[in-house]
Amino acid sequence: MLSRLKDWLMPGARFDGTTLERRRWLFTVMLWMTASYNFAFYFFENPGYDPYFHVWGAICFVGLFVALRLGLSYGLAVNLGVFLTIFMIDYVAIYTGGINSPAMVWTVVVVLPVIMLLGRRAALFWLAGVLTSNVFILVGTLEGYFNANADLRNNVLLWALGTKVAVVCTAMLIGYFSERMHYLQVSEIDRSNADLEVTHQALIRAQAHKDEFIASVGHELRTPMNAILGLNGILRTELSDRPEDTDVVDHIRRSTEQLLQVINDILDFSQLQAGLLTLHPDDFAVAEAVETVMALYRDTAAAKGLQLTADTRMVDSLWVKGDRQRVIQVLKNLLDNAVKFTTQGRIQVRVQPVGAGVLFEIEDTGIGIAEDRQEQIFNRFEHADVQTNRQFGGTGLGLSICESLVKLQGGLIGVHSTQGKGARFWFQLPLRAVASKDGKAAIEVARTLADRALKILLVDDNAVNLMVARLMLKKCFPKAEVTEATGGAAALAHLRQTPFDLALLDMVMPEIDGLEVVRTLRHDFDAPARQMPVLALTASANPVDRDKCLAAGMNDVLNKPMDQQQLVDKISALLVLASQGRLT
Repeated sequence: MLSRLKDWLMPGARFDGTTLERRRWLFTVMLWMTASYNFAFYFFENPGYDPYFHVWGAICFVGLFVALRLGLSYGLAVNLGVFLTIFMIDYVAIYTGGINSPAMVWTVVVVLPVIMLLGRRAALFWLAGVLTSNVFILVGTLEGYFNANADLRNNVLLWALGTKVAVVCTAMLIGYFSERMHYLQVSEIDRSNADLEVTHQALIRAQAHKDEFIASVGHELRTPMNAILGLNGILRTELSDRPEDTDVVDHIRRSTEQLLQVINDILDFSQLQAGLLTLHPDDFAVAEAVETVMALYRDTAAAKGLQLTADTRMVDSLWVKGDRQRVIQVLKNLLDNAVKFTTQGRIQVRVQPVGAGVLFEIEDTGIGIAEDRQEQIFNRFEHADVQTNRQFGGTGLGLSICESLVKLQGGLIGVHSTQGKGARFWFQLPLRAVASKDGKAAIEVARTLADRALKILLVDDNAVNLMVARLMLKKCFPKAEVTEATGGAAALAHLRQTPFDLALLDMVMPEIDGLEVVRTLRHDFDAPARQMPVLALTASANPVDRDKCLAAGMNDVLNKPMDQQQLVDKISALLVLASQGRLT
């Protein structure tokens, strides 16, 4: 019974709960404290006014507490309490010396609790109220309405002393409560920060697990893709005289490439979100890069009856320094959308130098994009509309990846479109012009190498990928002697016994992987084997893995699924550099 009464009179623990709960508890303490002061001052004799005034004051403060417990608004209760306190101070001051009354000292502390209970704005309002009451008492005293003479009798001095002691105690309590409230608020913020840090670390771990999972899944998916696409090309060559069969093979290739594009988009998007994707600038011919993309879509556009053209006259001899792969990726994504969303008419690609960069434009006569959707079209998982998504499909990541890649290269991207009439996508990159190179010379180098009896070491633990890579090498370099190894230990054994012109090493293998093999080659072998060109093979699209390969001592990286032209270009470049003694 007593416990329940105590809980009702003093609800809640001292400083527990929310800020509002702590303020309510503090206000309750102040109500009981003020009621207790009034009850105590009833026993101090002061002939200036009726001491029963303090009894009524104590009853009012207790009544205010009861009203608060019965549902009176907290803010209204505090304001009524402050008003009642100022009224009582003024009443006592009027009868005990006016502006000279010891009671006036209460005006110094009456506003302080309001800062903690209601905040600064309410405190400023009541400060104005206190100042107004002081002016009122001052004017009344000066005009003679209130008695300004000090009463020096012992009982009055005792009352004055009690008033000042009470004020000092109240000020100290207010300071204590203020410091305690501040400490609890800081502690609450610290706890919140600690919880946020725990959550932040959990999110980092979750992100790391997600990235690791995506990279692992990507690797496992790209590895069989390498076999499918590689064997597909070989099968198409074998069936070149049977059109019906080659059509089936082409369908397999297109479906596989579509699936590979989805996988690449997911991997790129994950790396862009995590800030892990890095650029690998090199010199390349702008027109040649555009032609590489155009060649991928000519057959598809022709099958739909579309006129696909490219205007590269202004960049025919322009070589620039930039990440050719990422420029091609952006151009490919935009051209892929143009072909997908255009059912009749034309698609035109225009490229021209602009200032200190290059402007790429892809214009089509397709379905277009509504004006109110153009600002969101580069957001992730966005489509022009629901119907478009249902009709054409897609992950909704392509344009988001394009925007991120363009911004990563310091460029700009945008779209101008009229719904039903087509769209013009453009992107501008700050690609620095460099000295042009002789493309014919590169072709001649590749042709010369194809006639040489190269000795190539091919290392991969996957039997199917090993066969695909061997067949591609034999197709590109017919006279080459290809030695196969299914693991790192076997590769090192071959390297100790036979001199090779080039090694192709799979990055991930059991026991001794490609990284360990190349480290051993660079540190433990003698020249000229130590300087032999090494091309890494990996199904990982993570730039971190590329950096690991280069740091271990590999000279370049070829991603799976292997592209035949890239295979020839990279091998040719490495062998030329090796012959010139410029291999790093």
